[in-house]
Amino acid sequence: IGRSFIDFVHPLDHNTFASQITSGLAIPMDVNGMQDAAQSPGNSVSTMFCRIRKYRALATGYNVKDRSVTFEPFMLKLSFKNIYEEKGSGIYLLIQATPLFSAYKTPNEVIDGAVPFVMRHVANGNLEYVDNEAVPLLGYLPQDVIGQDVLKLYHPEDLPYVRHVYETIVKQGRVSLSKPYRMLAQNGHYLKLETEWSSFINPWSRKVEFVTGKHHVIEGPADPDVFQAPPATKNKVSEEDNKEIEALKDSILRILNEVPTRPAELVKQQMTERCQDLASFMESLMPQSEQPKADNELRLEIQENGNSYYERDSVMLGGISPHHDYSDSKSSTGTPLS
Repeated sequence: IGRSFIDFVHPLDHNTFASQITSGLAIPMDVNGMQDAAQSPGNSVSTMFCRIRKYRALATGYNVKDRSVTFEPFMLKLSFKNIYEEKGSGIYLLIQATPLFSAYKTPNEVIDGAVPFVMRHVANGNLEYVDNEAVPLLGYLPQDVIGQDVLKLYHPEDLPYVRHVYETIVKQGRVSLSKPYRMLAQNGHYLKLETEWSSFINPWSRKVEFVTGKHHVIEGPADPDVFQAPPATKNKVSEEDNKEIEALKDSILRILNEVPTRPAELVKQQMTERCQDLASFMESLMPQSEQPKADNELRLEIQENGNSYYERDSVMLGGISPHHDYSDSKSSTGTPLS
């Protein structure tokens, strides 16, 4: 009691905790400097994930400083509350912490009907969104993987198939359900999943803007505790294999950024149809008298108006007109002047 809560938060999560409070819970003031009653601090609740330090208890001995510091993952629900006391009122931060546990119980557990989770990455492979359902299934906190390369999560042996999947996504816009492939969990082991893929094509650049995957886990990792720290030593990869892996990753990125896409043509066609529909709608709003006339109507009107002008001029000039034959005319022009 009396210590700051952030002292118990893992150093890697300090920025996330601070930004969650300022951006997710800060209530803007109106022009009079008052807070909106409908958006009072007590009505605002924000959710985040972080690691909190465990209590270093002593079973034997007296030197607690020699014990290693460990952290456990928690889901936090944050809210502000106005507290009124005799000395005055104040705003307090309320934190409801729920411990997180792995979704798996046994090694390589076969999963039936697991809750799917969604991940989204942009064309350069960087993740920009991971939903909350992924945390107990993968072991990563959202702030650990957002901004990281999604290609690093795929098993190297599955990269050829993943490249084929991305080729299909670029050409057709989506993949209804992929074959099983492997994804890396936080503890260094791989789980198997199937994915429904979709993409968004920028209608102006006609390139892939981002790819969204709805993942269904079908088999858990060999180590069921996905929150366990990964092994310190990793399997060594030969230089030749590493070059092949990097070449596959580069080819996937080229596919996402360079290959002409069939969905892009479809988007362009849809934009053209929308423009035509908009033009038809605007014409329907215009009065009949203001609508543009067809070319044949314009030609007919010009011709009719032209003839009326010629006939009027003929009358004014006493019947002399270059547009009529007056050889039989009984005009008095041939009578000599007296």
